[in-house]
Amino acid sequence: MKKLFSLLSILMIASLLLSACGTQAPASSEPKVLRVWIQWGDNPQQIQTLFDKYTAETGIKVEVTAPLEVDKILPALTGSEPPDILVLSGGDLVKSYYKEGLVDELSPAIKSGSIDLTDFFDAPLQQCKMGDKILCLPWGSDMYALFWNKDLFEAAGLDPNTPPATMEQLAEFSDKLTKVNPDGTLEQIGFLPDQGWGHSELYTNMFGGFWYNEDGTKITANTQPVIDALKWEQQFYTKYGVDNVMAFSSGWADAYMSGDYPFYTGKLAMYVDGEWMTGPNFISKFKPEASYGVAAFPPPADHPERANTGVASGTVAVIPSGAADKEASAKLLAWMMSPAIVAEEFCFNANLPTSKKAAEDPCFTSNPKFKVFMDLMANPNAKVVVTTPISLEFNDAWTLLEEQVLHTGADPQPLLEKLQADFEPKLAESLK
Repeated sequence: MKKLFSLLSILMIASLLLSACGTQAPASSEPKVLRVWIQWGDNPQQIQTLFDKYTAETGIKVEVTAPLEVDKILPALTGSEPPDILVLSGGDLVKSYYKEGLVDELSPAIKSGSIDLTDFFDAPLQQCKMGDKILCLPWGSDMYALFWNKDLFEAAGLDPNTPPATMEQLAEFSDKLTKVNPDGTLEQIGFLPDQGWGHSELYTNMFGGFWYNEDGTKITANTQPVIDALKWEQQFYTKYGVDNVMAFSSGWADAYMSGDYPFYTGKLAMYVDGEWMTGPNFISKFKPEASYGVAAFPPPADHPERANTGVASGTVAVIPSGAADKEASAKLLAWMMSPAIVAEEFCFNANLPTSKKAAEDPCFTSNPKFKVFMDLMANPNAKVVVTTPISLEFNDAWTLLEEQVLHTGADPQPLLEKLQADFEPKLAESLK
């Protein structure tokens, strides 16, 4: 009886202590909810359905918010309740976010989740590295190639099955594919380098450089490859009059998601775009009868070794520094990066898989036009957009500079000299 009394006394005391401390209440039987915010997403329900599989496997509910508007990204990272995983359309600003303490370095999450870094294609993974730190993980990738309208080629006396072999020949083909009315206005144009957005990172790599050095420790904005690339782009505006080209192409960007896009209507013969155009939601949807080709963008004539150069960009996932449960975020991140999930998501969206094992799925190789992009990503000449902690500010300045050069005919060299002078000390300061 004495032992029983002592045990009952202990249990009574423990019960009183638990009652006095409200914070020790039993945990709720409701499953934990993880939030994933995604910057892109033409079909949010499809993405939610994908993450419902994680719920089925673990019992943990996942709520997806997609698409997330650009102006909500910083508030999401700086607010008191950031998402558990944030998926960005590109890795351009990740180093800037890390510098401000807004996203985590992912080595602990990679280790705890047993994420196999050797399964990633090298080019998309590089955009997430800063020295020996890994700040994000690529979840799907994009590459860019040359699209051409075969009907317009044939009408201009060009072989519809043979794209230009060099950048110089591309300019020659563009002349043959451009139609000018007697009053100087344009009826058709052969090529525009910034349609439907800028691709100067591709052209600059073709000329052998970039506006940062390879490890992002120096600004190289005023170097010859950058100057040459901008001058090469500029000719497609100045040759026919900047005002004429601007008037002719006005409103084209707004038509990207419609059948009025100039590549579909025969107003634009060649341009640069991504792999998704070859999938079910673009050309085959808006212009199913279109006869078009896709090929790697051509190199300069005097540098054939740069053939099959592509620049990888695209979706990356980060863990916000303010995420409530880093262990739970890491487990969800590992699930997202598994080959089966990567294959399912990017087969559906017609984007490139970042996982080599996922790339074995026939959906990525059955379409010859899509396979052009797969081959570019696996090629040794695949490059990555070099980013730095000042990319947020630099990108805005670069966009304005490119617009001045292309849309007003400005000389790029003095503008690049000023850009170099302005940002050289800023980069040095950010890397201290």
